[in-house]
Amino acid sequence: MVNEISNIESLPWLVMYSNSGDVAIIDFLEAKRTESQTSGIYDYFVPLDVTRQVVDDKPVEHKRLIAGNYIFIKATREDILRLRQEPPFDATLRFLHPAISPKGCIYVTGEEIQNMRLAVEKMNGDVDYFVPSSKELVVGDYVRILNGKYADITGVLESVKGHEGGRVIVPLGDVLAVRTPRISAEDIQLLDLAKAPDSQGKSYTSRAYKKVRVLIADSERLLEEKKKQGALSEASMAEANHLIRRFSQLSLTGKIRILLAQAIYNILLAMGETESERFFRFKNMLP
Repeated sequence: MVNEISNIESLPWLVMYSNSGDVAIIDFLEAKRTESQTSGIYDYFVPLDVTRQVVDDKPVEHKRLIAGNYIFIKATREDILRLRQEPPFDATLRFLHPAISPKGCIYVTGEEIQNMRLAVEKMNGDVDYFVPSSKELVVGDYVRILNGKYADITGVLESVKGHEGGRVIVPLGDVLAVRTPRISAEDIQLLDLAKAPDSQGKSYTSRAYKKVRVLIADSERLLEEKKKQGALSEASMAEANHLIRRFSQLSLTGKIRILLAQAIYNILLAMGETESERFFRFKNMLP
């Protein structure tokens, strides 16, 4: 008898592995999902590599499981154990090797699944999949893509020397990741700075201070323009909106956070927002 689940959203996402790598497993999982009241399988995510070609003037799609044949299933561990006793899952589906997970069971969050799904859908099959541990990656800042094809995707910015833009790595736990094409700096919102020194040996504190010092200078210039002319020019207003979008969600601590809050305050003041508007927009940030 299937366990009664009062809140499906709270179910874990289990990382599974397909021995065969046969994409037909998707059909079996879909059938189980549609029978969720009896199967206990409420959702699944199967990362694919999709290639398209024209054969005899007809479009043909080829799909294959990738990155270690990973499959992600939203269900309880008990339901998965029961599922693995049924054909064809009994010969196909298994937990990861105990050496990776002593309990033979690895979980990822629903937020990570949703983010990965979003990234894969927007890449239209042209996806650079890899297992994070299989590549030597430069750990970068945590960012959100603001505009363009990959808008709203969050991930880790791969360092590009001398720039704040670059490719964004979208991780799914420690087992799978995809890398977007290069994203321009103006389309990247900084959420948190990498805690490890960057390629130039700069620490978190020195990098944060440098970014905020530049932002303060920009904010003071915009504020001065507002005082002299009574309002920002169209170009300056666009710049102010751009700075707000890029830096207003940046998570910092201590004195640097206070300096960042002052810079954001100056920009909002230059844009002509009232005290109450500033408070409600950034009440968690303003001092």
